[in-house]
Amino acid sequence: RDISIAIGGSATNDGGIGCIRALGGKFLDENNQELNGCGEDLMKIRKIDLSGLNPLIKECKFTVMCDVTNPLCGKDGATYTFGRQKGATPEIQNDLEAGMCNYRDIIKEQFDLDMDNIPGSGAAGGLGTALMVFLNGTLKSGIETVLDLVDFDEHLKDVDIVVTGEGRLDGQTVMGKAPIGVAKIAKQFDKPVLAFSGCVTKDATACNREGIDAFFPVLRNVVSLEDAMNPANARQNMADTAEQV
Repeated sequence: RDISIAIGGSATNDGGIGCIRALGGKFLDENNQELNGCGEDLMKIRKIDLSGLNPLIKECKFTVMCDVTNPLCGKDGATYTFGRQKGATPEIQNDLEAGMCNYRDIIKEQFDLDMDNIPGSGAAGGLGTALMVFLNGTLKSGIETVLDLVDFDEHLKDVDIVVTGEGRLDGQTVMGKAPIGVAKIAKQFDKPVLAFSGCVTKDATACNREGIDAFFPVLRNVVSLEDAMNPANARQNMADTAEQV
Protein backbone atom coordinates (compact mmCIF):
# COMPACT_ATOMS: atom_id res chain seq x y z
CA ARG A 1 0.00 0.00 0.00
CA ASP A 2 3.05 2.25 0.24
CA ILE A 3 3.77 3.15 -3.39
CA SER A 4 6.65 5.23 -4.73
CA ILE A 5 6.30 6.43 -8.31
CA ALA A 6 9.33 7.78 -10.20
CA ILE A 7 8.10 10.19 -12.86
CA GLY A 8 10.04 11.76 -15.71
CA GLY A 9 11.17 10.70 -19.14
CA SER A 10 7.57 10.32 -20.26
CA ALA A 11 6.45 10.55 -23.88
CA THR A 12 3.13 12.12 -22.88
CA ASN A 13 1.78 15.63 -22.41
CA ASP A 14 -1.72 14.82 -21.20
CA GLY A 15 -1.68 16.24 -17.68
CA GLY A 16 -1.88 12.69 -16.32
CA ILE A 17 -5.52 12.28 -17.37
CA GLY A 18 -4.72 9.01 -19.16
CA CYS A 19 -3.29 7.60 -15.93
CA ILE A 20 -6.27 8.66 -13.84
CA ARG A 21 -8.75 7.40 -16.42
CA ALA A 22 -7.07 3.98 -16.23
CA LEU A 23 -7.72 4.04 -12.48
CA GLY A 24 -11.42 4.76 -12.91
CA GLY A 25 -11.56 8.54 -13.01
CA LYS A 26 -13.60 10.29 -15.72
CA PHE A 27 -12.98 13.51 -17.61
CA LEU A 28 -16.19 14.83 -19.13
CA ASP A 29 -16.85 17.27 -21.97
CA GLU A 30 -19.60 19.89 -22.32
CA ASN A 31 -22.09 17.16 -23.26
CA ASN A 32 -21.17 15.11 -20.16
CA GLN A 33 -19.48 12.55 -22.41
CA GLU A 34 -16.33 10.79 -21.23
CA LEU A 35 -13.11 11.82 -22.98
CA ASN A 36 -10.39 9.38 -24.08
CA GLY A 37 -7.69 10.86 -21.86
CA CYS A 38 -5.09 12.11 -24.36
CA GLY A 39 -3.43 15.50 -24.80
CA GLU A 40 -5.94 16.90 -27.27
CA ASP A 41 -8.74 16.23 -24.75
CA LEU A 42 -7.36 18.75 -22.25
CA MET A 43 -9.15 21.61 -23.99
CA LYS A 44 -12.46 19.73 -23.92
CA ILE A 45 -12.62 19.01 -20.19
CA ARG A 46 -15.54 20.65 -18.39
CA LYS A 47 -15.88 18.37 -15.37
CA ILE A 48 -13.79 15.81 -13.48
CA ASP A 49 -15.62 12.84 -11.93
CA LEU A 50 -13.68 10.74 -9.41
CA SER A 51 -16.66 8.72 -8.14
CA GLY A 52 -15.49 5.63 -10.05
CA LEU A 53 -11.87 5.80 -8.86
CA ASN A 54 -10.55 2.45 -7.67
CA PRO A 55 -11.46 2.21 -3.94
CA LEU A 56 -8.09 0.66 -3.09
CA ILE A 57 -6.49 4.02 -3.78
CA LYS A 58 -7.87 5.35 -0.48
CA GLU A 59 -5.83 2.71 1.34
CA CYS A 60 -2.59 3.71 -0.38
CA LYS A 61 0.11 6.24 0.33
CA PHE A 62 1.71 7.63 -2.83
CA THR A 63 5.17 9.18 -2.90
CA VAL A 64 5.99 10.87 -6.20
CA MET A 65 9.71 10.98 -6.95
CA CYS A 66 10.42 13.91 -9.25
CA ASP A 67 13.62 15.64 -10.39
CA VAL A 68 12.16 18.81 -11.92
CA THR A 69 10.36 21.78 -10.41
CA ASN A 70 8.45 22.97 -13.48
CA PRO A 71 4.91 24.27 -12.97
CA LEU A 72 1.98 22.95 -15.00
CA CYS A 73 1.56 25.92 -17.40
CA GLY A 74 3.56 28.85 -18.74
CA LYS A 75 6.92 29.21 -20.46
CA ASP A 76 8.56 26.90 -17.90
CA GLY A 77 5.58 24.53 -17.78
CA ALA A 78 5.05 21.00 -19.02
CA THR A 79 4.29 21.87 -22.64
CA TYR A 80 6.78 24.58 -23.55
CA THR A 81 9.65 23.01 -21.61
CA PHE A 82 9.26 19.36 -22.57
CA GLY A 83 6.73 19.23 -25.42
CA ARG A 84 9.24 19.72 -28.23
CA GLN A 85 11.30 16.78 -26.95
CA LYS A 86 8.20 14.63 -27.38
CA GLY A 87 7.57 15.64 -30.98
CA ALA A 88 5.22 18.60 -30.57
CA THR A 89 5.57 21.27 -33.24
CA PRO A 90 5.19 24.94 -32.21
CA GLU A 91 1.55 24.85 -33.37
CA ILE A 92 0.82 21.70 -31.42
CA GLN A 93 2.56 23.15 -28.37
CA ASN A 94 0.26 26.18 -28.49
CA ASP A 95 -2.80 23.91 -28.66
CA LEU A 96 -1.53 21.71 -25.82
CA GLU A 97 -0.73 24.74 -23.67
CA ALA A 98 -4.23 26.13 -24.19
CA GLY A 99 -5.63 22.76 -23.15
CA MET A 100 -3.32 22.55 -20.13
CA CYS A 101 -4.49 26.01 -19.00
CA ASN A 102 -8.10 24.85 -19.28
CA TYR A 103 -7.23 21.74 -17.24
CA ARG A 104 -5.54 23.94 -14.62
CA ASP A 105 -8.62 26.15 -14.38
CA ILE A 106 -11.00 23.18 -13.98
CA ILE A 107 -8.81 21.79 -11.18
CA LYS A 108 -8.76 25.17 -9.47
CA GLU A 109 -12.53 25.43 -9.72
CA GLN A 110 -13.31 21.89 -8.48
CA PHE A 111 -10.46 21.22 -6.05
CA ASP A 112 -9.38 24.74 -5.05
CA LEU A 113 -5.76 24.06 -6.00
CA ASP A 114 -3.61 26.28 -8.24
CA MET A 115 -1.11 23.89 -9.78
CA ASP A 116 0.92 26.70 -11.32
CA ASN A 117 2.08 27.51 -7.79
CA ILE A 118 3.18 23.96 -6.95
CA PRO A 119 6.73 23.01 -8.07
CA GLY A 120 6.86 19.74 -10.00
CA SER A 121 3.25 19.87 -11.15
CA GLY A 122 4.45 20.02 -14.76
CA ALA A 123 6.70 16.97 -14.49
CA ALA A 124 6.19 14.11 -16.96
CA GLY A 125 3.81 16.15 -19.09
CA GLY A 126 1.68 17.13 -16.11
CA LEU A 127 1.49 13.67 -14.55
CA GLY A 128 2.83 15.28 -11.37
CA THR A 129 -0.37 17.30 -11.15
CA ALA A 130 -2.65 14.27 -11.53
CA LEU A 131 -0.83 12.23 -8.90
CA MET A 132 -0.89 15.07 -6.38
CA VAL A 133 -4.47 16.22 -6.97
CA PHE A 134 -6.33 12.95 -7.59
CA LEU A 135 -4.22 10.43 -5.62
CA ASN A 136 -3.13 12.81 -2.85
CA GLY A 137 0.48 12.01 -3.69
CA THR A 138 3.38 13.68 -1.89
CA LEU A 139 6.08 15.08 -4.16
CA LYS A 140 9.68 14.38 -3.17
CA SER A 141 12.95 15.05 -4.94
CA GLY A 142 13.89 11.87 -6.75
CA ILE A 143 17.62 12.48 -6.50
CA GLU A 144 17.42 13.35 -2.80
CA THR A 145 15.50 10.13 -2.15
CA VAL A 146 18.10 8.06 -3.99
CA LEU A 147 21.04 9.83 -2.32
CA ASP A 148 19.49 9.13 1.07
CA LEU A 149 19.11 5.45 0.17
CA VAL A 150 22.81 5.12 -0.73
CA ASP A 151 24.05 7.14 2.31
CA PHE A 152 25.59 9.77 0.05
CA ASP A 153 26.49 12.03 2.99
CA GLU A 154 28.66 9.30 4.50
CA HIS A 155 30.53 8.75 1.22
CA LEU A 156 31.25 12.48 0.92
CA LYS A 157 33.23 12.77 4.11
CA ASP A 158 36.46 11.28 2.79
CA VAL A 159 36.49 12.47 -0.84
CA ASP A 160 38.49 15.32 -2.38
CA ILE A 161 36.41 15.87 -5.51
CA VAL A 162 32.82 15.04 -6.39
CA VAL A 163 32.18 14.01 -10.01
CA THR A 164 28.72 14.00 -11.56
CA GLY A 165 27.14 14.40 -14.99
CA GLU A 166 24.42 13.54 -17.47
CA GLY A 167 23.87 13.18 -21.20
CA ARG A 168 23.39 16.90 -21.77
CA LEU A 169 23.90 19.78 -19.37
CA ASP A 170 21.55 22.65 -20.11
CA GLY A 171 19.17 25.13 -18.51
CA GLN A 172 16.83 22.30 -17.51
CA THR A 173 19.55 20.67 -15.42
CA VAL A 174 19.16 23.32 -12.72
CA MET A 175 15.44 22.53 -12.38
CA GLY A 176 16.14 19.80 -9.84
CA LYS A 177 17.87 17.18 -11.98
CA ALA A 178 20.38 14.68 -10.60
CA PRO A 179 23.66 16.61 -11.09
CA ILE A 180 22.31 19.60 -9.17
CA GLY A 181 21.01 17.36 -6.39
CA VAL A 182 24.49 15.90 -6.06
CA ALA A 183 26.14 19.32 -6.20
CA LYS A 184 23.93 20.89 -3.54
CA ILE A 185 24.69 18.20 -0.99
CA ALA A 186 28.40 18.25 -1.90
CA LYS A 187 28.50 21.98 -1.23
CA GLN A 188 27.20 21.38 2.29
CA PHE A 189 30.53 19.61 2.82
CA ASP A 190 32.56 22.25 0.90
CA LYS A 191 33.57 19.77 -1.79
CA PRO A 192 34.50 20.89 -5.32
CA VAL A 193 32.10 19.50 -7.94
CA LEU A 194 33.00 18.61 -11.54
CA ALA A 195 30.50 17.49 -14.15
CA PHE A 196 30.99 15.60 -17.42
CA SER A 197 28.41 15.34 -20.17
CA GLY A 198 27.97 14.33 -23.78
CA CYS A 199 27.32 17.94 -24.70
CA VAL A 200 26.52 21.29 -23.12
CA THR A 201 24.38 24.23 -24.17
CA LYS A 202 24.99 27.95 -23.66
CA ASP A 203 22.49 28.14 -20.83
CA ALA A 204 24.34 25.38 -18.95
CA THR A 205 26.28 28.17 -17.21
CA ALA A 206 23.32 28.26 -14.83
CA CYS A 207 24.79 25.06 -13.37
CA ASN A 208 27.75 27.05 -12.04
CA ARG A 209 25.40 29.08 -9.88
CA GLU A 210 23.88 25.92 -8.43
CA GLY A 211 27.02 24.23 -7.13
CA ILE A 212 28.81 22.74 -10.16
CA ASP A 213 32.25 24.40 -10.17
CA ALA A 214 33.12 23.36 -13.73
CA PHE A 215 31.61 21.19 -16.44
CA PHE A 216 33.16 19.53 -19.46
CA PRO A 217 31.67 18.02 -22.64
CA VAL A 218 33.50 14.81 -23.53
CA LEU A 219 33.21 15.06 -27.33
CA ARG A 220 36.41 16.31 -28.97
CA ASN A 221 35.22 16.77 -32.52
CA VAL A 222 32.06 16.75 -34.62
CA VAL A 223 30.77 13.18 -34.93
CA SER A 224 27.52 11.44 -35.74
CA LEU A 225 25.14 10.55 -32.92
CA GLU A 226 25.83 6.88 -33.66
CA ASP A 227 29.57 7.35 -33.17
CA ALA A 228 29.06 9.40 -30.02
CA MET A 229 26.77 6.75 -28.49
CA ASN A 230 29.03 3.82 -29.36
CA PRO A 231 30.02 2.43 -25.94
CA ALA A 232 33.70 2.01 -26.83
CA ASN A 233 33.94 5.55 -28.19
CA ALA A 234 32.03 7.00 -25.25
CA ARG A 235 34.27 5.24 -22.76
CA GLN A 236 37.43 6.50 -24.50
CA ASN A 237 36.08 10.05 -24.79
CA MET A 238 35.22 10.07 -21.09
CA ALA A 239 38.64 8.69 -20.11
CA ASP A 240 40.55 11.16 -22.30
CA THR A 241 38.57 14.16 -21.05
CA ALA A 242 38.83 13.12 -17.39
CA GLU A 243 42.59 12.65 -17.76
CA GLN A 244 43.03 16.21 -19.04
CA VAL A 245 40.73 17.68 -16.40
